[in-house]
Amino acid sequence: MSRTLRPPPKLARRSNGATVAASLLLAWATGTAMAQTAAAPFAWTVTYSRGEASVQAGGAARPLDAGSALASGSVLRTGAGGQIQLQGNDGSLLQLPPNTELRWPAEGTTLGERSLQLRQGGLLLSSGAAGAWQLQGPAAGNSRAPLLRAAGYLRLQDCRAALGCAAPAGLYGRSALGEAVAEFSGGRSVLRNRSFRWADASQRPEVLARTPALLEDLGLQAAAQAARAAAAEQIKQGLDAFKDNRYDAAESLLRKAQAAAPGEAILSYYLGLIALRREDTANALALLQQYSRDDPAGAAERELPKTLTLLSSNQLQQEVSAAVAREREIASTPPEPGSIAVQAFVSRAGGTPSAEASRDAYAAMAKGLAAMIIADLSKVPGLKVLEREKVQLLVDEARLGSSGIADPRSAVRTGQLLRAEKVIVGNFEVQ
Repeated sequence: MSRTLRPPPKLARRSNGATVAASLLLAWATGTAMAQTAAAPFAWTVTYSRGEASVQAGGAARPLDAGSALASGSVLRTGAGGQIQLQGNDGSLLQLPPNTELRWPAEGTTLGERSLQLRQGGLLLSSGAAGAWQLQGPAAGNSRAPLLRAAGYLRLQDCRAALGCAAPAGLYGRSALGEAVAEFSGGRSVLRNRSFRWADASQRPEVLARTPALLEDLGLQAAAQAARAAAAEQIKQGLDAFKDNRYDAAESLLRKAQAAAPGEAILSYYLGLIALRREDTANALALLQQYSRDDPAGAAERELPKTLTLLSSNQLQQEVSAAVAREREIASTPPEPGSIAVQAFVSRAGGTPSAEASRDAYAAMAKGLAAMIIADLSKVPGLKVLEREKVQLLVDEARLGSSGIADPRSAVRTGQLLRAEKVIVGNFEVQ
């Protein structure tokens, strides 16, 4: 079902001594928008589990097995002799020693998904390529919980008499290859490559001259180095397979390396080239755009912007041709909420040869009027303006809008093919 709104009064604009009278027509229609690739949400995957180790997320606790993924709001627990190691999809590594309870993300805060709440026990964290983590330690008595922001490696251990710890009570920690920023009542303390004891959040952490025995290395640094070495070998083998045109083997190796080392931007580049060799334009475009975002300097060095422009144009043409070929099927699908398309304006020049020449002469003005409206609409929150190039390709492919008048029926058809909720078309006349 489509409905057409009455056009608003004519808008007059003077340009180079000529008066351009333009009228707008807004058609509500069903019609396809370019899919936008959303950033993948952060996720933890269990890489190692030993002894008594469980997870609870909204229901009963269950044993934790290697290979399982964590749901947001998960509480991890290890008993005596239990140990857990997890890997994040950004390269972060997390290891929990025995007698530990931890929640991801931290509960009752605004810290977001890159936060951890240590309720008891200890942890060893490598922050990964995506930046720092927020860590909330266990609260001492009625005081507020200690809060740290850490990048690099951080080892934490809760020490309380009730937990069988003989050392003075507090949260012990050690930072390496980065820094930990502790927030206390009087300000902040930056701890770089230091061991410390934090009695409670009302005090500045105490820097320790020696690393206490309870902060023994859980082996995470060695595990991280081993993971990087394995990923490097997979990348080497994958690139060798790519050079030998063994694309299936290359893709398998490079994707394994990408899972182990998500921060390696070059992997998206070669996976994009593999998709390109297979004539998978959509996948190639997505992967190469990802590489361009992750490594702009490398993309410029490889002259990737030119390739992306060509691929985008080819992809748009393929999508438009497919939409026209599947018009009946697409017309029955609901429009994308909040979407709007703007067609190039049409000159009211009639159908004579001289009129055709006049329309050609003012083709730039036709597109310019639409571009001005697109620029304004793009600033409206919640409104998704479809790509001008795609709209024009569809108009050309379906032979719409060439009659010299903005036709509501053509606008409805455009909206159906684009799955747009609204379509703007307009006439203009040079006097």
